[in-house]
Amino acid sequence: MLKILQLDKNSIAQKIGLKKDDIIVAFDGKKAQDMLDVAYYDNQSEFSVTVVRGGKEITFDVSKDGYQPMGWDFYEQCYIEPRWCANKCVFCFVDQLPKGQRPTLYVKDDDWRLSFVSGNYVTLTNTTDAEIARIIDKKFSPLYVSVHATDDNVRKMLLGNPKARPIMPLLKTLADGGITMHTQVVMCPDLNDGKVLEQTLKDLYSLYPAVKNLSIVPVGLTKHRACLHDLKQVSEQVAKDTIALVEAFDKKCFDEHGEHFAYCSDEMYLYANIDVPDADFYGDFDQLENGVGLIADTRYQFDLAFADSIKAQKGSFIIVTGVSATPIMKELVAKAKQKHPKLNANVVTVVNKFFGESVTVAGLVVGQDIVETLKNTQNVGDTLLLPRVMLREIEDVFLDGMTLDELKKITNKNIQVVSDGYELCQALLECE
Repeated sequence: MLKILQLDKNSIAQKIGLKKDDIIVAFDGKKAQDMLDVAYYDNQSEFSVTVVRGGKEITFDVSKDGYQPMGWDFYEQCYIEPRWCANKCVFCFVDQLPKGQRPTLYVKDDDWRLSFVSGNYVTLTNTTDAEIARIIDKKFSPLYVSVHATDDNVRKMLLGNPKARPIMPLLKTLADGGITMHTQVVMCPDLNDGKVLEQTLKDLYSLYPAVKNLSIVPVGLTKHRACLHDLKQVSEQVAKDTIALVEAFDKKCFDEHGEHFAYCSDEMYLYANIDVPDADFYGDFDQLENGVGLIADTRYQFDLAFADSIKAQKGSFIIVTGVSATPIMKELVAKAKQKHPKLNANVVTVVNKFFGESVTVAGLVVGQDIVETLKNTQNVGDTLLLPRVMLREIEDVFLDGMTLDELKKITNKNIQVVSDGYELCQALLECE
């Protein structure tokens, strides 16, 4: 139900006669379904909106510049509630969480609407034909799609869903309808690597440029896998083989169209002990949130601020990070110290005890592991620098439920959260 909470003064919505508590039931005579319809029509120039007021339907005509917002707000319950996942993926990270954490950690969403709004990766296994038609009709694009394999039997096994419909015809329908897609593969050794991955690359590239790119991410395994599918950790050799396959395929794509198509995530390069490509390789960094190009972007952003650096910031600093990001953090600190010898900064590596030592990314470091690590660290600085990825997107809470304020009280340290390399450099150095 789309119920109006308030209208901005002198807004278009107010001027055409809409009122607080009007319930929108249709746009252009078609049933209003959710807030995506509100967002879509908010960007249209001419349309009609039908509301229920006092038990009666009233229709208003809207004529405006497309960029002008309607100026309406809706009750909180009107906003999208995530649709639950219909799969039982063999690599599902939620299934590998320790017991007894806050309930929101165990939510498995697989909702194409959140893919469009927030960039969440979805499998489309619970998306109906009517919804596919709606996506195409309203051009809800881009979407972020978890493919994992284009071989249908392999994909069904990976998803733990024998009813999953073939993915390529579905992607082709979306492509033919003008929908842009970013895709991903969670690569599991001996399941969807090698020849299976090679076929996936070929199949998805056949839909380029609608399928704009593909990221290959190594499976993440925690220590909490009792009674789950027996999966292998990505080894150095498997990572090297995967990078060689993907880079060779991508070179052909680049030679054909002048754009890169297939990317391995930074974590794959770290497993392989191979340095990541330069920032130029990643174009617009479309898959940065998927861990693709994060190291290159950090270096690039750091250098932007570093070029204007004047002197070291006062005080002493500890950069807190995970095992994987430690080398790049040490590299940047050494660079900063070389130009500004008075800089007092060091890097502290947090080994992940909460999820298991095989989990090495900074984004999965939790508060309690930071506390334990700092207890055993000599000469901890005055200020802790933490990457934003350690905290939830909408609140300052670690995955184990510890808040940033709690960490401050326990450690009795100043804490500064940095979002990228630029902010990291500015935290360490005074810049013009």
